[in-house]
Amino acid sequence: MPVSRRQIFELATKGAVAATLIGVPSASWAAAPSPADLKRLQLGHSRVQYLLKNWDKLTTTCDNKAMSSTEAKQVVRTEGGGGGFCDKNPLVVQEYLGYKSTTDPLFKADALMLKAVPLVDESVMDEADYVDIVEQYRDKADQTSLLAYTSSWGEANPNGGKEAVDDYLDKTKEVVMETEVLLRKVLNALALEILPPSEKRA
Repeated sequence: MPVSRRQIFELATKGAVAATLIGVPSASWAAAPSPADLKRLQLGHSRVQYLLKNWDKLTTTCDNKAMSSTEAKQVVRTEGGGGGFCDKNPLVVQEYLGYKSTTDPLFKADALMLKAVPLVDESVMDEADYVDIVEQYRDKADQTSLLAYTSSWGEANPNGGKEAVDDYLDKTKEVVMETEVLLRKVLNALALEILPPSEKRA
């Protein structure tokens, strides 16, 4: 008879190594994260909100002359106001999702979320549903990073151009919005306060 996810968690809480059955190292349950660790999730969600609220401003830089040759290939030049030029820079999205630096609040956030399983408020959702949310978050965050990267090369690729970059950026924003919703669900499950939009890392 197949083992249900709920049964796996019941075994895991009794010290069994059943968590490996769902592809999660049992060490994830070794110790709950500290309040300082959990603060990363709050800050990360706050930054994602800020990204969405300021999407056009953050993904577009005008009159940017300090650019390497590689970066120049990964942006789309468009005429800006006042006769200047604006560069579409989709890769900035990766910074807000924790894919650019180990100091980003959401760097390897899914691992932190899994360590927080013992802290889940079961009046909000059970542990199995929480892990499902974390898995969805990881998939969406990875998808966002990939779309941002693909968008950054949209003009350089065959049959590419400004329209291709804009199309990928629109798709990227849609997935970021879905990621924000999942992050919010994680915070609610852990009874963590939702912070207002901010670009602060700490």
